[in-house]
Amino acid sequence: MSAALRRSTKIDHTRFTERVLIRCPASLPPAISRAAAKNLMTPSEYVRRSVIDRLKTDGIDPAQLADLD
Repeated sequence: MSAALRRSTKIDHTRFTERVLIRCPASLPPAISRAAAKNLMTPSEYVRRSVIDRLKTDGIDPAQLADLD
């Protein structure tokens, strides 16, 4: 990610405390980085939004599950 993009992306990293590790093909991280840059966001934010969108498509609302903790 470019330095300009890092400066323009103000994310409160303390808000996200959990980590998810995945294994993926070598082509996936650069593809994510490219798509994220195209959408002016960090790769982490791009993945978060993508996963949330897919969960909602599958009928799961992560916001409702957060209330169960």
